[in-house]
Amino acid sequence: MTTMGILAVREQQARVVADEARVALEAVRGLPAVKAVAKLRLGPGRTCEPVARVIDKALARADAAGIAADQLVVAGGSAEPAEDIVRVRRKAHGIADWISSPTADVSVELQPAGLYVTQVGTAPAPPDRPGTTASPQASAQQDVTPNPMAETVREALYEVIDPDLGVNIVDLGFVRDVVVDDNGVATITMTLTSAACPLTEVMEDQIRTVLLTDNGGLVSDFLVEWVWVPTWRPADISAEGREQLRAIGFTNF
Repeated sequence: MTTMGILAVREQQARVVADEARVALEAVRGLPAVKAVAKLRLGPGRTCEPVARVIDKALARADAAGIAADQLVVAGGSAEPAEDIVRVRRKAHGIADWISSPTADVSVELQPAGLYVTQVGTAPAPPDRPGTTASPQASAQQDVTPNPMAETVREALYEVIDPDLGVNIVDLGFVRDVVVDDNGVATITMTLTSAACPLTEVMEDQIRTVLLTDNGGLVSDFLVEWVWVPTWRPADISAEGREQLRAIGFTNF
């Protein structure tokens, strides 16, 4: 076979591998990521170990960012033919040759389960809880009697600064809800610009300092509930927050 013929065969093989990966991705679209890996690896039906490994790597990265695997859904992905993997095959008497394996460049998109459902239009809006302080957008939609202690906690959260943007988390629209129970435990419902943002622990450390160490210890304890539905938007930033961002060079809201 000529060199051109060999190249044509390899290109065809690479396209076949990419097509198989696309079929596998479509088969697990919308499934929880952990179940998708099991389906691709163990069946029933057609399996695809290479795509399962890509999802495994994505889950490992998500875990490192503080996002639990059981919260993620396979939202989509892509597969394109890629360069062959070339390895040396050694034979007897010191003879060796090359082995070429066709590959595909596979990417997988994982999203929080609630966010994925929202995009296809079936997720209900999260209910508001009475006796809480909510984001400016929620407050505009309904009249909620503020809880005085929750308001105090919310005011203290103006001292928590996003290390990337340099603006406090309240004006950025990250604080969606604050509840303080009879035992003085504050539950703070928060979001960030993205579910993949690695700053959740940094934010919690700042909140711990503000609520439990500084200000005389405002509460007995606190819990941060991270939510990703509805998704954060630049429109959630308060007027004061916009002014602060403009002052440091941001112009696109």
